[in-house]
Amino acid sequence: MDNLDTDKYFEFKTYEEFRKERLKLNYDNTLKLWYSLPDTLPLNDNNRVRRHTRKQQRALFRLWHEMFNIPASNDGFIRDIHQLLGRITVEFCSRGRQYDPTVSYEELFKAGRSVWLMSTFHIECNLPLVFTDSILGYNMLYPYTDDLVDCNDISREAKADFAKVFHERLLIGEPTYDPQVHFDGKKSNIAELKLPSSLQAHANRIVKIFDMVKFIENDWERGGEYESVYMGLATIHEGQMKSTLQHARPEDGYAPTMAQIEQISAEKGGASVLAGGFLLEGRLTRAQMAYLEYLGFGLQLLDDLQDLKEDMKNNHRTVFTQTLAEGRTLDAPTARLIQYCYCAPTFEKFNDDKRTVSDEETDVTLAQYVRVLMMMLYVFLILEAASRLRKYYSKKFYRELSSLCPLRFRHLRFAHIEKKLWSVIQKHWFE
Repeated sequence: MDNLDTDKYFEFKTYEEFRKERLKLNYDNTLKLWYSLPDTLPLNDNNRVRRHTRKQQRALFRLWHEMFNIPASNDGFIRDIHQLLGRITVEFCSRGRQYDPTVSYEELFKAGRSVWLMSTFHIECNLPLVFTDSILGYNMLYPYTDDLVDCNDISREAKADFAKVFHERLLIGEPTYDPQVHFDGKKSNIAELKLPSSLQAHANRIVKIFDMVKFIENDWERGGEYESVYMGLATIHEGQMKSTLQHARPEDGYAPTMAQIEQISAEKGGASVLAGGFLLEGRLTRAQMAYLEYLGFGLQLLDDLQDLKEDMKNNHRTVFTQTLAEGRTLDAPTARLIQYCYCAPTFEKFNDDKRTVSDEETDVTLAQYVRVLMMMLYVFLILEAASRLRKYYSKKFYRELSSLCPLRFRHLRFAHIEKKLWSVIQKHWFE
């Protein structure tokens, strides 16, 4: 893709054109790269790969608690990021509970991870980090929809009916939509929903889902220059519904192929991140789209590795559970995922990168710094997930994998890094 093309906005008149071009972009920046990578761990000649001796791991373990309790005198940039994420997190939790007092801790945590991702993209795009209705609506939307799409207790008829009504709600909007009306956050009347009989039992959940779309409509008016916002939302919903094909059904002999699983994972993962990007910018360039597609697939695979045991219990086939179902260890897909994290797109500088955080010789921008920081964290989270799955790896690979980690695996498996970060921010801001 040449430079002139990458800086054009990704905009089309119809959803069919948007979808067709998006799938091409998704493949080029996810599966095409994924298939080209070796299934061995990166070598030390990659300047970001570092192996650690047992002595170094013991020394770093003593610094573990300091990693989650940064003193006020530390680097101002890190302190500012911590403050901004804390403020956004507390606003999100407060607004989420204000709308829905029954929302669970797990639902907020699940949504909060996406809030952090959107916040880092704010920084990468040199946008002011402010909390908006669309951040609330989008990040509460998919914990709610996951319960309908992924639940094995909901009939296929109900899932098909939900797919139709929700796709129309996202892409077209309500027949009574009025851009002058501002949604005040009070739960809508369930009686006003006109749902098929198969969805009546789930009306309480669906009214919340539709209300989240109303929050988004507060920020992004339909029918104007930001129609890509709603095309992006429809795309993630489409990917989410496709993921039902990942459920193996032993009772009727159905199981997806690895190629199907990889395609669904790439499309769903990329869509979930680029939809968030559209909600921040309103419009995205092809270069931004390509980066978000790349990032989303990696995050989807990380989630799948973290959820491996639960997915196995539910017969949900991912790259990792399918590998085990085929009688192989997790060595190859884990190594390839780490290779994927170290690939070039993360370290590119885009035209909208402005502020620098280093000397003039290296000219590292703030956006580049955040991208690298994110990907190194994702590698660490991959190692954390793998440390708890020892029996699914060969002994040789597990030893080699542990050398990439600054901490001993026996310590890392109890770390729960994301939940610690979540609880630290909550404790700091809610007390």
